[in-house]
Amino acid sequence: MELLNGLNPEQQEAVQSVEGPLMVHAGPGSGKTLVIVRRIAYLICKAGIKPRNILAVTFSRKAASEIKRRLVDLLGKDAVCINTGTIHSICLSILRREGLPQLGRDFDVIDDEERDRLIKKCVENTVSDLQEIELRRVRELLSYAKTNLIDPESMHPGTDRRFDDISLAIYRNYHRLLKENRSLDYDDMLVFTFNLLRDNNDIRKKYQKLYQYILVDEFQDTSSLQYRVIKLLAESHRNICVVGDPDQTIYSWRHANIANIEHFRRDFPGTRIIGMQDNYRSTRTIIDAANALIARNRIRKDKKLHSLRNKGEPIIVIKLQDEESEARYIADEIIAVRKRHNLQYRDFAVLYRINAQSRPLEDMFLASGLPFRLATGMPFYKRKEIQDIVSWLRTVRNPYDDAALKRILKIAVRGLGNQAFTRMLQLSQIKEMHLFEIIEMTEKGDLTDFSVRTRHSLVNFHNLLQNIRALSRSCSIITLIKQIIEKTGYREYLQSEDDPEDRWENTLELMSMASTYEHLHTLEAIQLLLNKVGSACNGTELKQDSDAITFNTLHGAKGTEYPVVFIAGLEEGLLPHSRAVEDPTKLEEERRLCYVGITRAKDIVYLTHTSKRNSFGQEIFRNPSRFLYEIPGDLIISRDMTQTQSLLPGA
Repeated sequence: MELLNGLNPEQQEAVQSVEGPLMVHAGPGSGKTLVIVRRIAYLICKAGIKPRNILAVTFSRKAASEIKRRLVDLLGKDAVCINTGTIHSICLSILRREGLPQLGRDFDVIDDEERDRLIKKCVENTVSDLQEIELRRVRELLSYAKTNLIDPESMHPGTDRRFDDISLAIYRNYHRLLKENRSLDYDDMLVFTFNLLRDNNDIRKKYQKLYQYILVDEFQDTSSLQYRVIKLLAESHRNICVVGDPDQTIYSWRHANIANIEHFRRDFPGTRIIGMQDNYRSTRTIIDAANALIARNRIRKDKKLHSLRNKGEPIIVIKLQDEESEARYIADEIIAVRKRHNLQYRDFAVLYRINAQSRPLEDMFLASGLPFRLATGMPFYKRKEIQDIVSWLRTVRNPYDDAALKRILKIAVRGLGNQAFTRMLQLSQIKEMHLFEIIEMTEKGDLTDFSVRTRHSLVNFHNLLQNIRALSRSCSIITLIKQIIEKTGYREYLQSEDDPEDRWENTLELMSMASTYEHLHTLEAIQLLLNKVGSACNGTELKQDSDAITFNTLHGAKGTEYPVVFIAGLEEGLLPHSRAVEDPTKLEEERRLCYVGITRAKDIVYLTHTSKRNSFGQEIFRNPSRFLYEIPGDLIISRDMTQTQSLLPGA
């Protein structure tokens, strides 16, 4: 087995550097995974390291599985003993082996849903009104505290400006509930492992002896706490190799700390640094464009990728009228390019900054009969927030639609606990009545099965629903949706959900789509919208095909590659996102995100932007992204599809 065959000098050096700390700056398309696998094989086959003494830390379970698969192909049974996994899975295995004070080895690890349930309980026990506090902010605050090893018991107001009396009380209650339930959350796995290794000399030495050679993939995405755990495992033998690319740091919202790269060099003096900048994936034009873009960032080390391929086609920048014409252009161009270059559907990816951008794309591809799959997330019309609003519209049209009413009751009725809700369902079955009839009986005083508080809540809901139904007879569908959101406090409700900004943007996108029916009578508009949602949901089931075009966010696309990549929505406020334009640090991360998107492409890149987009039922004029002006003009062909219809897609 010739482990160095086909490797360039930098790759060979990375594979053969056995002893001491090593940092590999691996640019996109530079053969990073190949080097990681060959390096592990070299440690075993050439350096005589036992497989069980090697630890490979990855950023995702998918990456861990891919590395393990390649190692099995290369080494056979020897690969079984190599410890490969995410930092969380590795920490969990240590905690299971060693146990925890008062918890032993039989503790539970709660998932995100159970974590949110406990946080809500803590908030409800601390404040009188759940709507007073954004649960997403609480989640972020608790994760921040744990990542920074802030102990709730020893903390007091003023220790950290992010915590006031209320948030500190919530943190302490959450900490107490986890202890009572003998549970850890995902952050706790890191916290408890760090404390165990730091405070117990024998255990720390045990794992330092076990993991004598450590390799960390996607090092730029590690948090401060993840790095501290890894550092404790490596600090005695110092045989640690970290692989990553600072220019691909795009997960700060997951606590990724780009400063870990400098911390590593400080903590491990004499670190050997190897740059892998030869790109085997993309054409020279694509790489030159990516280099010019990322060079605008100030917080980075100056380096350039070098493409080992030919010049290739220019970057194609297309200006469209609106999001519908953008989706139509992309669909038509995929059909043309696929035929021209004899490609498969799986060779195409359409990337975008926010999930809401998938709606017009999904609609157009369904109408065009093009197979597509969403790499991350749900199809637009199946997303929770879309189904919530759709359920309101179904109930407005027909209050005896039990499935729709059941959904909105849990959202809109404050004071309706699980017990009361279950009782409503039981009464509906026993009396063979619709849920709305149970509510009407309660409103009239003919049903006294519920507490005074629950009856009051149901009466208020009945009045609210009747008011909204009356409103539907005299307003447009857009006004109706706005009133539903306002009268139910739906936007505030979304703050208790994961990714509230994304969910709100999806809600706005639904309104944008509904605005096409604004000229119709509201009940007719509702029916047409519901028909569209129903057919789209059925259609997406048929289109989740193996040979299908990939839809993905730019964040979700990291680690992938395709012959042809479309990046939609290169506009100020979208890419870069509106939340980043006033913050230089966030703006640089947005630029890195665009850089990641462009370097997913092997052969052809399309960058599209629009003159206007429909938002909240209103047309908003858009400006091209500053990133478009940062790519040299000689690398680009620009087409203005708003000025002429004679220039056909694919021409």
